[in-house]
Amino acid sequence: MSGSFPTSPAPSALKIQSYQPTRVSLSHNLRRSVRTNGAQRWVITADWVGLTRAQFAPIQAFVLAQRGQWDTFTAALPAHKLPQGVATGTPVVNGANQQGRSLATRGWTANLAGVMKAGDFLGIAGQTKVYMVTADANADSTGSTTLLIEPALLMVPSDNVSLVVRNVPFTLAMGGDTLESAVAPGSIYNFSLQLVEAF
Repeated sequence: MSGSFPTSPAPSALKIQSYQPTRVSLSHNLRRSVRTNGAQRWVITADWVGLTRAQFAPIQAFVLAQRGQWDTFTAALPAHKLPQGVATGTPVVNGANQQGRSLATRGWTANLAGVMKAGDFLGIAGQTKVYMVTADANADSTGSTTLLIEPALLMVPSDNVSLVVRNVPFTLAMGGDTLESAVAPGSIYNFSLQLVEAF
């Protein structure tokens, strides 16, 4: 792991993709058969437009220091640093041995609607995988709620482990081994970078 991706200048645009490989086949009668192993990862494409050399240089140096796809680093997505939900309290995992696409939690502000919203990113302390909440969640009178998430839990979290709901760090690697930038007249740099989740 080699630190955090530079936060300035922020990308001009971000494309966020969820890659969930499936095997689809059609029989002679056109019946569809689908299989999946449940795998999922985030793929992020970041674009910078109109950078000066001074602005581009730290990004270029950081990317080069990754040695292609060799190293990993962390980054929070600028447009998703804060959740849509209220997300107040001190949320933690509620119970050991949890698996699947739901996560029992506690520690939220009691009796609060919309603690997390569909589309919010979620991290679990001690894990590098990032999950997405797939349905709005409300905290009950004890500050507990069950979050529906995608994908299924990659690792079984321990009871009372903290949840990360703000500035959720993605652990990423370069999507390729080539660093390329376009330089326009006047030393104006345009740069595109594909990053893949690593866990």
